[in-house]
Amino acid sequence: MCRHKPRCPAANAPDGEAAHTITRDGIAGYALLCNGVLHFDDTRELLPDGQELLHTARSPPELRRERGHAAVRQ
Repeated sequence: MCRHKPRCPAANAPDGEAAHTITRDGIAGYALLCNGVLHFDDTRELLPDGQELLHTARSPPELRRERGHAAVRQ
């Protein structure tokens, strides 16, 4: 549970990647955010419920997440 003031955005919120970084592994290329999201350096995110999201214009449209709209890898 987030103890920051103000609270970090929820994992599924449009600004979910704005949560505080709890830990980061630069070698493995990921950061764990306060809201439980694993943010990978290759622009992928793994939400606490297991959904994988992509955040890049280079991603295929069916895997792209525009802010506020999640595209989930099937």
